[in-house]
Amino acid sequence: MMRLDINACFGHWPYWDLPHKTAEDLVRLMDRNGIEKAAVLSLRGVLVDWRAGNDETLAAADRHPGRLIPMATLSPFMDGNGDELRRLADTGMRGVRLYPLFHSYPLDSEFTDDVCRAAAERRIPVMIPTRPMMNWRFKTVAIESIGALAARHPSTTFIISGPNYLIECQALVKVMGQCPNVSCEISCLQGFDSVTNLVRQVGADRVLLGTGATLHYPACNVAKLDHAELSTRQREAIAATNALRMLGL
Repeated sequence: MMRLDINACFGHWPYWDLPHKTAEDLVRLMDRNGIEKAAVLSLRGVLVDWRAGNDETLAAADRHPGRLIPMATLSPFMDGNGDELRRLADTGMRGVRLYPLFHSYPLDSEFTDDVCRAAAERRIPVMIPTRPMMNWRFKTVAIESIGALAARHPSTTFIISGPNYLIECQALVKVMGQCPNVSCEISCLQGFDSVTNLVRQVGADRVLLGTGATLHYPACNVAKLDHAELSTRQREAIAATNALRMLGL
């Protein structure tokens, strides 16, 4: 069974030291855990300079063709806009991740609407992490605000990253019920039978494997999917088929 990790990253993490940092470290983790491909971005683009981060992401994908799939990020600062996303898509970026809390803008902004329109035109997904990784110290983006954005842009494909359990999972299921253009990935999903229960509520065709590597150790989320009570078709869809379709691969 092929695995494609829709939520991976590499680079320096300022909050604590990571045992795996580089794109090469990430590929070794992928090899160790049976992950053929990963959609990635450089953490420099999230934490320091989105333009430099995008350059690092494209360079890493060039060094590991067929393994690392480049994902962009941008903000309204340093002239980020829909035209810049169109340019990035034309250079090979297969999606965009938005970090409104790290980049200090609201989701109900003209910048965000402009980016979502550009993503729809280029047929690339918009991923919005509610949190950068599974750690309670980070403030979260409200899932309902992502749903409101998705409702304004029904032609754009959205992937929600980061929901956990209980109230967050309930909000996720509600948004996905209201917005057929919204999917989710499982890197922060916790709870007994969490993947199985999510699939029962929203279907397998809108759930994707995400590990959060290198901020997470990827084996945890690989095991989470491998041990879920799912049919072979459902497991294969989550492991790779859905992501391949959304990324246009």
